[in-house]
Amino acid sequence: MTVVDSGTSARPDPLEVGLPTTIEPSREHQMTSTATPRFSVFTPSHRTRFLDDCLATLQAQTCPDWEWIVLLNNGARWRPERPDDRVRIEIADDVTGVGAAKRRACELARGEILVELDHDDLLAKACLAELGKAFDENPDAVFVYSNTAQITEDGKRDDSRFNESHGWHYEDVRVDGQNLLQVRAMAPTPHNIAYIWYAPNHVRAFRRDAYETAGGYDASRSVLDDQDLMCRLFHVGDFHHIPRCLYLQRMHPANTQRDPETNAHIQTETVALYDKYIEANALAWTYRRGLLALDLGAAHRKPPGYLGVDQYPGEGVDIVATLPGRLDLPDDSVGLMRAVDFLEHVPAKIPLINELYRLLAPGGMLLSTTPSSDGRGAYQDPTHVAYYNENSFWYYTDDQYRAFVPEIEARFQSSRLTTCFPSQWHSEKNISYVIANLISVKDGAERCGGPLLV
Repeated sequence: MTVVDSGTSARPDPLEVGLPTTIEPSREHQMTSTATPRFSVFTPSHRTRFLDDCLATLQAQTCPDWEWIVLLNNGARWRPERPDDRVRIEIADDVTGVGAAKRRACELARGEILVELDHDDLLAKACLAELGKAFDENPDAVFVYSNTAQITEDGKRDDSRFNESHGWHYEDVRVDGQNLLQVRAMAPTPHNIAYIWYAPNHVRAFRRDAYETAGGYDASRSVLDDQDLMCRLFHVGDFHHIPRCLYLQRMHPANTQRDPETNAHIQTETVALYDKYIEANALAWTYRRGLLALDLGAAHRKPPGYLGVDQYPGEGVDIVATLPGRLDLPDDSVGLMRAVDFLEHVPAKIPLINELYRLLAPGGMLLSTTPSSDGRGAYQDPTHVAYYNENSFWYYTDDQYRAFVPEIEARFQSSRLTTCFPSQWHSEKNISYVIANLISVKDGAERCGGPLLV
């Protein structure tokens, strides 16, 4: 075991907390402590109750090429029942917040692959070996994740489930001699990554160089540090799913999400981070698949990375066309469409949405922001000829409504549907906008989390 000095000025008396002041390394220790491990497993913790269980699952790994960085804060102290030279303990009472703790732990890491292990969870014996195989076989992958199973506080099978109508799939599995209920992780789509509800669960592992390129954990975050980091990693490269249960997540009353106040904050912040990252997620997904990104009505401040579409030539216009006329682009060739202050200018609503759907690849996204008919903005502009509110999009996402309009060919899943005021000025003038982010549902589209009403 190696004790790493955190650099804090006020350190506890090691004799009081059961930690040695110094360790005289043996020859074996000198050899292992200078070697660079492939895996750096990191665990910030202010509760030490389950840390020996965590260590036991690491010591049982079929791949021994690891180090474990345990970052103790908030007065927590721990010494392993079964000492191991691969364990590195950092006393970091100066670190507050989960983002800062994970960032500090990763700064100490020496391995090429970083693996997150929560302080109360367990790894399957084959976990690290399977991660190494996945990274070797998928050199473009920057992030690898697996299926997971929940266990009770005392380590037994937990049969609780999420709402299966939202896309969750469960099956019985046997992990290291124990019968468990596995949840199959969802695909790494822009939508799933943007919402922590559907984002890849544990085990979560990422290449160190990709982590550094993405900027690492945000030290200011008190919740959803993982959602924030995963979104930024998704902009760097592909994610790879191992269809095997490699991680056991312990459920008990002290779980963060079981505190009502904290959980309410998590739900609100989840949507805020979705709004922050969804466009960049969809753009990264589009580029990696060799698809096009279109900005509709490009004469109005086309952002970088898009081909501009407008009915008149001008700055930022790459394709001159009048929608809903057919664009000279192949079916399924577009991964992302941006329609900001655009839909209201096209009178033929059904032909327009059908044409946008034709162009979108399976799983491609339409991100639209339109003055809502619930406010004054939809009607005040004399060039507005089509009117939308949240209910308008039901006809493209729900078969029950689509049945009333047989001309509709488009089939979408709702990613986000809400009404808001973009600024205080808009609120004062009662100019509300409807945001409708839609996912193209076609053969070959990966399942996105949430209700699928088509």
